[in-house]
Amino acid sequence: MTHYLKDYSKFNTITEMDTAAEQHLSLHWDNLTKSDRQVLDIIRRHSVKYGAAHLKHGTIEEATGKSNVTIRRAIRKLVKLAIIEKVHFIRPVMSGLGANIYIILPFDDQGKMNNRDDDNKPHDNEENEQFPEDEALLSKSLLKDKDLNYTSTQESSQLSTSLFSRMKELLANTIRDTKLARDFYGIHRAISGRMLKYEIYIDDKHIFENLAYRALMITVMATKRKAIRNLPGYYKGVLDKLVDETYFKDIFMLFDAPVEGFYCPE
Repeated sequence: MTHYLKDYSKFNTITEMDTAAEQHLSLHWDNLTKSDRQVLDIIRRHSVKYGAAHLKHGTIEEATGKSNVTIRRAIRKLVKLAIIEKVHFIRPVMSGLGANIYIILPFDDQGKMNNRDDDNKPHDNEENEQFPEDEALLSKSLLKDKDLNYTSTQESSQLSTSLFSRMKELLANTIRDTKLARDFYGIHRAISGRMLKYEIYIDDKHIFENLAYRALMITVMATKRKAIRNLPGYYKGVLDKLVDETYFKDIFMLFDAPVEGFYCPE
């Protein structure tokens, strides 16, 4: 029985918890390594039933494939940034320390304002991947004219209710324009659709939706730093990069020789 975890939850609904986690990620993205984000995602996934997670370090290690040292470092950082709270749990029968309880905390934008400068400083960490600011990478050339027609004229109610409505809500609360939601959603459908048709990715729909929403948050935040003429094009570039990072980043590290080295003449 794990109903006791409900007493630790900071939210009334799981949707509120997921939104807070995404807001934390958006604010601290550049300050979090891939391992940090993986640990947070594991905690979030194990919290979807009761709003808190009771996890051993070994469970997180197995889920992420990271070492115990990396997991401990990630948890310390998440606690320091006020993204999660760690509670040492005393076993009522054994009278000893058990697995820790991890709680995702509500997002307090005002409370984090003073930490923005520190969060945006570069960090000497090989796992700290940042999106390049080179506009050429996320330029208009990345989005062909046909990309704007990825969705049909179907009504919004026929779209993925959760993701599409969240996109509209985010746009309404930030740039005050929900008209682009259909374009962003269409780009997500086109990118994810090309991969979901393969059996290996068939169960990853929720992952692609999370990446799509995260890409939109990054795009919206970018508009606060600079003028972006083509938001759908910028969004597509960010989403492509998130998908590559999630699925393909480590593939080419498996090879020590260039592709030509694998050619065997008859």
